[in-house]
Amino acid sequence: MPEISAIRALRYNLGHVGNLSDVVAPLADAIDPQRQDILYKRHPASCVRLIANRDEPGDVAGSSDERAARFWRRWQSEGVLQHEAAAEIYIYQQTYPDGDQTVRRRGILCGVRFDSPEDRRLYTATETIDAVVEARYELTRRCAANLSPIVGLCSDPDDRLQDLLDSAIQEGLEITCVDDAGVRHSIWPINDERTIGSIQNILGPSPVLIAAGEDNLAASRKYLNWLNDHEGPVANDHPANFALTLLLRLEDSGDLLDSTHRVVRGGAPLTSEELVARIGECFTCNTIVEGPDAAEVAWTPISGRDHQGRLAIYCGGDRRWVLCEANEAATERLRKRCPQASDEWCELSINLLHHLIIPELLAEDSPSIQECRTIDDVVAAISDDEGCRFAALIPPIDVDAMETIAVQEERLPANAFHLAHAPLTGLVFNPLNRR
Repeated sequence: MPEISAIRALRYNLGHVGNLSDVVAPLADAIDPQRQDILYKRHPASCVRLIANRDEPGDVAGSSDERAARFWRRWQSEGVLQHEAAAEIYIYQQTYPDGDQTVRRRGILCGVRFDSPEDRRLYTATETIDAVVEARYELTRRCAANLSPIVGLCSDPDDRLQDLLDSAIQEGLEITCVDDAGVRHSIWPINDERTIGSIQNILGPSPVLIAAGEDNLAASRKYLNWLNDHEGPVANDHPANFALTLLLRLEDSGDLLDSTHRVVRGGAPLTSEELVARIGECFTCNTIVEGPDAAEVAWTPISGRDHQGRLAIYCGGDRRWVLCEANEAATERLRKRCPQASDEWCELSINLLHHLIIPELLAEDSPSIQECRTIDDVVAAISDDEGCRFAALIPPIDVDAMETIAVQEERLPANAFHLAHAPLTGLVFNPLNRR
């Protein structure tokens, strides 16, 4: 079961930086060049300079990481970042509108011990990308810190944690900021040993399902191994044993996961006629609408979490959207390619795309795949670039399905989904060296 620990964190000195909203940033994988530029201009101490330091003229390999590490050290020496006086756990809350209602999602920011990739206290569902893990590890090693949190889900079926957090919030000091989407992010530092012990007792029996940050987790493991190799055996209570983690209640995660769509480039643009000829044996195909701007219309019939097995595919050759629904032949072909896969794994649209349509039915050889988080991003990608071969809109994955895949030790393609309302980087940093 997970071992949860208070951490001796670093936080922004608000007397130095002013408004916390000006210095926080999205998680690194959500920062594109345009967002990076906005954050750079917003504040000279924005944590984007740590997690997504931009390339500069004359850079060589490692230059941006070393520049980030210099900011990290300098901001501590100048008082921009300050160590907490004591080890703490942080109650975390997101607040955002959903129609006529206000949603509040709560959890805790803390350290979570990890031991090995086979640690059955931590379940992961998606593949990692070696290059991304290496980049996160290099930054972790140079700064000796977790800069962004892993996001994990823990079960709290009797609302014991919820009730405890409700009580603790009433007595704590709220530190808050608002992101560019209007989501309010708040933390309450907790150093009361009795409250921390109660949180540990409630969440201790619950395994952690990793919803985001597998690359950060792998990087933290690699950093711990590096410490053991270069500085001798690391003590059991050393901070590097504990990865910065946001633990959310599994019971509050119904709308947590959003689709990450694909735009495929390379080769001649695909026409709808060619698509149907290639995949028609395995998918029922119907042309539903034309033009890049019709993406929202094409998205409607697959947008529900119960729409697995469906894809809306845009064909760059004739600019048509085709609704594709898997049949029994698709399942049979996928099982031949992946004979150990479970029924739940085979049903997911993302797996049908990556393991059947792209490599076998379309016989794409190492295509260039762009991942898009929103329909608007897809429209921009297929409108501005004539090199689009095809694009695929993918229905969102349900958390229950992700949990099933993780527990069965199966894997989804990297970036199969993203968090609909992700935490921010910059609320809390976790140093991995002793003080």
